[in-house]
Amino acid sequence: MRFSVLVFIFIAVVGAIAVGWIYESRSKTTTVRPELEIPTDIDYFLAELKYRIFNQAGSLDYQLRSPYLEHFARDDISRVKQPVVDVYRPGGDWRVKASWGEIFHQKNRLQLNDNVVMQKFGPKPMQVRSQSMLFEPDRNRLSSEETVVIESGNARISGNNAVFDLQNEIYLLKNTRSVYYHDG
Repeated sequence: MRFSVLVFIFIAVVGAIAVGWIYESRSKTTTVRPELEIPTDIDYFLAELKYRIFNQAGSLDYQLRSPYLEHFARDDISRVKQPVVDVYRPGGDWRVKASWGEIFHQKNRLQLNDNVVMQKFGPKPMQVRSQSMLFEPDRNRLSSEETVVIESGNARISGNNAVFDLQNEIYLLKNTRSVYYHDG
């Protein structure tokens, strides 16, 4: 009788282990979740960023908006998704949009890339398109070493190596081609 009790306990233990193993294998297949990927090369990220810079007089100088920014500590560079930069100047405000950008914090520069569109508002509006544009707030300018197309009023001007002095409203382009449309 003792032998039959030991056999019964042995079978019950093996059965319990089998049932547990089957249950565990089924629950793993139904609750498998993808692993969360945490970037290891950034020290912080910001969502729905709105960064404002004021001038010495206390007026808003420019602001940067973006749905997402990642900062890389090693190079002190931030990558910005869909940046929008609003620059406020007495001669007219500017809005610059791009697909992505990089902020070089040590040099206080913002490199805008892919489908860059600049719009000037105010008494002399214009629109500028390029594939890249460098914003240097300390120098009060935007520049591009790629082809730019300016549309303003009845004119369309294309060129490369453009420099836009935002404070003095002086715009320099190399290798230009201009088309003027006459109303009438």
